[in-house]
Amino acid sequence: MDICVLVHISNCWQTLEKMHILKQCFYLILILVFTSCNLSKEYYENGMIEKIGKISNGKRNGNWKYYFQNGNFQGGGNYKNGKRTGQWKWFHNNGELEQVGEYRNDEQDGEWEFYHDNGNQSGFGTLDNGKKIEKWIWYHSNGILYTEREWNNGKLTKIISCYDGQSKELDKGTFVNGNGTMKLYDIKGNLIDTIEYENGEYIK
Repeated sequence: MDICVLVHISNCWQTLEKMHILKQCFYLILILVFTSCNLSKEYYENGMIEKIGKISNGKRNGNWKYYFQNGNFQGGGNYKNGKRTGQWKWFHNNGELEQVGEYRNDEQDGEWEFYHDNGNQSGFGTLDNGKKIEKWIWYHSNGILYTEREWNNGKLTKIISCYDGQSKELDKGTFVNGNGTMKLYDIKGNLIDTIEYENGEYIK
């Protein structure tokens, strides 16, 4: 056999061997990717999906979605190394926005907005590393102001106002300087509950 032919065959064989090695490396990379970043699904007892997202290195990462038991979208947001980050949104079962805000290092941070299931805003306020600060304002489902409260480092400091759905002023409770009771009402002004605070923290 001609020496040139032998050299050509040898070169082709070496090329095929290199291609085989590259192919094996490619498949190995694919295996590593899929084993380190698996799609995770969790289910309700009725078989409907409760949440879905990616797990990498044993922690939640990327976008995660949550669902009600009837299959309607409930909301979600992004994880980074198992911690919530960036904007998260939650919805009522009828599809109306319920709340929206930012997470930083797995804690609510910055301004959060809340909504009734009829689309009207139910309230808004600011958090610092998961703790309420400054003035928080809440509204009845008809859009009328319900109550204004002031917070500092996660502790309630003052109840400014409280009204029913017709703007009639209601008894706020005995709360003063971080201690006492706060009364909660429905839109008609009916007393729902009386809760107690001590040093600005809810105790019962």
